Amino acid sequence: MLVLEPIFEADLPPEQYAYRPGRNAQQAVVEVEERLHRGQTDVVDADLADYFGSIPHAELMLSLARRIVDRRVLHLIRMWLECSVEETDDRGRKKRTTEAMDSRRGIPQGSPITPPTTEQTAA
Repeated sequence: MLVLEPIFEADLPPEQYAYRPGRNAQQAVVEVEERLHRGQTDVVDADLADYFGSIPHAELMLSLARRIVDRRVLHLIRMWLECSVEETDDRGRKKRTTEAMDSRRGIPQGSPITPPTTEQTAA
């Protein structure tokens, strides 16, 4: 994150709040309220269902390679994309899955390249 975040953060418009350092949903609400008081009445909110679970690995890696020249960093990202995920069921049994690697799509939930969930940011 220390290496990648500044590279991609610079491209994001100031109106975007999701998954950004130092920004949260409450700040987005304040921004909308301020804009409403200034007479702006259009608000766009988008949420793509299962977006992180559907990202195609090949296209993602090509896109990243346009901005990241260090092959070691790209290799590390590919390893994260293809890592197995260990889950514990209700009975305490552990199960490993390689769904993202097998389908070559998606980012394994909880991996270092997955945006933090509300629970992770609150901890």
